[in-house]
Amino acid sequence: MDFGGASVAMRDITELMNAYRECSRNLWNVYFSRREDIGGSLDVFEQIRQLLFDSLVLSVLPCEGETEAEDEHRPVLKVVPPERALILIQRLSGPGEAGYWDQEKDLVVSPTDITLAFIDYFDFSQIPIRDLRYYRCRVISFPSRANYEGREALLEVSDASVFHDDPGEQKQAAES
Repeated sequence: MDFGGASVAMRDITELMNAYRECSRNLWNVYFSRREDIGGSLDVFEQIRQLLFDSLVLSVLPCEGETEAEDEHRPVLKVVPPERALILIQRLSGPGEAGYWDQEKDLVVSPTDITLAFIDYFDFSQIPIRDLRYYRCRVISFPSRANYEGREALLEVSDASVFHDDPGEQKQAAES
């Protein structure tokens, strides 16, 4: 698969991500969303979500060169749109200002247009029910709109796949 000009062995982990999404969503909607102390529930739930993600997704992905620094060996998960998908790019705002997802109205991308890295899931409203409808991503490469690189973007979960750079597959391909 080709991402940003470099051909790498990528593993489709969309189903793995969907399993995590469903578990996280169900846990919030059934057990946390209706608690009286919603602020406390949000805080605790975010800690639980991180543990769920680490356990259900990251723990089953091979990592090459693991180090003591956690962020150094966290795999980059690529979110890949289908041939034509609507994307929302975050408009730049000042510190402490609300973020808006309306940088360019009706922007449509394809997998060859843009490279996106998974950050988290996103909903415009989290209370009381979460759907985790969007992938919140960082724009890694967008040659036709280079000024958007580094910004965050939203892509509907139903419109995308998630891939992991599999070092084991790369090693096998190099040896063949």
